[in-house]
Amino acid sequence: MPSKRKGNKRDAILDAMLDVVVERGFHEAPMSLIAERSGASTGVIYHHFASKEEIIQAVYERTRLLKTEEFLKGYSPEMDARDAFLHVWANCYEFYRKHPREMRFMEQYALAGFPCVSDPKAAENQFFRRFQSRAKGGVLKDWPQEILQEMTLGLVARLAQSPRKWKPATLREVAEQTWESVKAD
Repeated sequence: MPSKRKGNKRDAILDAMLDVVVERGFHEAPMSLIAERSGASTGVIYHHFASKEEIIQAVYERTRLLKTEEFLKGYSPEMDARDAFLHVWANCYEFYRKHPREMRFMEQYALAGFPCVSDPKAAENQFFRRFQSRAKGGVLKDWPQEILQEMTLGLVARLAQSPRKWKPATLREVAEQTWESVKAD
């Protein structure tokens, strides 16, 4: 079944890789299946990408950029920290609800041990520097980064993955309580 997305062959190849990885995992994503799903010959695939790993990295980069744009939509560094946290938390919920394939890919990517490296000057890094522990110059409690991430992004991701669609008022209350639990005093 070829990719449903209209556009160029490169995008069709990326979409096919995304679908296959989400369905079958990285190790069960043969180039022959990527070719079949994308509607591109293996020659065309290798014209755009040198290797399967390069396709995987391109899917990661495309997904990371989409995620960043959606997370930070409407955010400004001038926003009050609480308001910024609540705003981005709501954006995260909406992103996770709308893009389950992309999030599944990102989970598999991280678990597979691929390097999740991004530009230190990128907007998301500026945001996350603000929302790290106070000891590191941020506005959150001095807890390990893994705990802060689990209590914030981990919670919102699991709520978004729930089959139940939560009411905006409930989500707002949860976001507010999350903020209260992680902000530095």
